[in-house]
Amino acid sequence: MAVTATPRSVRIFLLALIALGMLALAFPAPSSATETPAGDRASVADYVEVTGALDSSAASFLLRQIHAAQQDGSAVMILRLDSPGALDTSLGSVLHAMVESQVPIIVWIAPGDAEAGSAGVLLALAGHLTVMSPGATIGPAHPIDLRDYKGEDSGDDGTTADALREIAAESTKQLEPAALDRLLSTRLSAAAAQELGVAAGIKPTVQELLQSIKGLEVATLHGPVTIPTEPLTLRFVKMSLVERLTHSALRPEYAYLLLLIGFFGLIFELYNPGLGAGGVAGSIAIGFSFYAFTALPVSWLAVALLVLAFFLLTWDLSRGTLAILSILGSISLIAGTFMLYGGAHPAIRLSWWAAIGGIVMTVLFFVSVMTSAIRARTAKPLPGADGILEAVGVARTDIAPDGQVMARGTLWRARTLGAAIGQGTAVKVKGVSGLMLMVEPTNEAPAQADIDTPVETDEDE
Repeated sequence: MAVTATPRSVRIFLLALIALGMLALAFPAPSSATETPAGDRASVADYVEVTGALDSSAASFLLRQIHAAQQDGSAVMILRLDSPGALDTSLGSVLHAMVESQVPIIVWIAPGDAEAGSAGVLLALAGHLTVMSPGATIGPAHPIDLRDYKGEDSGDDGTTADALREIAAESTKQLEPAALDRLLSTRLSAAAAQELGVAAGIKPTVQELLQSIKGLEVATLHGPVTIPTEPLTLRFVKMSLVERLTHSALRPEYAYLLLLIGFFGLIFELYNPGLGAGGVAGSIAIGFSFYAFTALPVSWLAVALLVLAFFLLTWDLSRGTLAILSILGSISLIAGTFMLYGGAHPAIRLSWWAAIGGIVMTVLFFVSVMTSAIRARTAKPLPGADGILEAVGVARTDIAPDGQVMARGTLWRARTLGAAIGQGTAVKVKGVSGLMLMVEPTNEAPAQADIDTPVETDEDE
């Protein structure tokens, strides 16, 4: 059977698929900053960001930066926080390090639509100062199970309410019991939080925040610390690559979309053997999605429905139809999508754009991309294909192990049966495997037409 080149639209889709997966994993990547000389660090403000769920990657990153700020002698550490809460991880060591830090830690809940919910409230109160952006909210601190905030070594179990009161008692903040009760049960606006003494100020930008803390005396457990009056240099600190990948994958939308992208890649590879990129990208995407599902409160029934949906859609398409199995697969896809997180945690839910986008993307993948791939695979043989065995052709590219061969006036995909074959070498067809010719070098001369025939490129399509 002659090999039909993968359509350009399919190749572009696959490249876009891989790029989307890499973008999803790498985003967001905080800005980096130039290394500050040791002598100038007294006027440096370390700026770190934690967005999304508080997982083990975020916890280890925060703990490392708190210790680094003290070792470097930074003037202050600014933690920009936007988090709905923690995901099955102990924040005890982080909270303990924040409360006892010698470097003032300012927790800035920003931008305007940011929140500090659930265990995020504990982080906000563990800082020496809490500042909010207009429109940001804090609370409620849901009474979920949480280890004692002093750390895992304590071995005690408690609740968010217990940890909240312990932090308030041991930190330098003076919060009234009524304020703590409001934090446990209510989502507070920036103005309400400032009125209760939870927030020390409302600042919309980091520049205004820096201006407002110049010369400010901040109380710490080690005594008051005065922030320098001279301009502070922001030193942006980012997570390591591994931390960014694992932390980004834990976003509900990313975990769902990565699962779909993984299935796309594997199914595309199944119908285009020898391509390789789809299988690798799909395996990586599925690996990250299942890593996220082990931490997120997912419904495994919904995950099973999504797997069933792809199985039914692929099975129906392989039969050359889009009939009853496709309808059942579509129903399974929709049900699995909207049941995936199931409301187990009020802050963990699949946004409407991700749900609709994932369903539409899946439909387009099967109706457009996979239809083209199967049509290419099942294309009728070209004239002369029946007698292609033992035919002599010429390698139009290096074949190591795959490449292209011109034989009997037709361009074929080919794979070497032994060592790599260089471009321009005469080859003999020894077999056909699916869409691939199996070839080996030969001393026989190919037809002059195969040597002279120009190869059609994408620009000619």
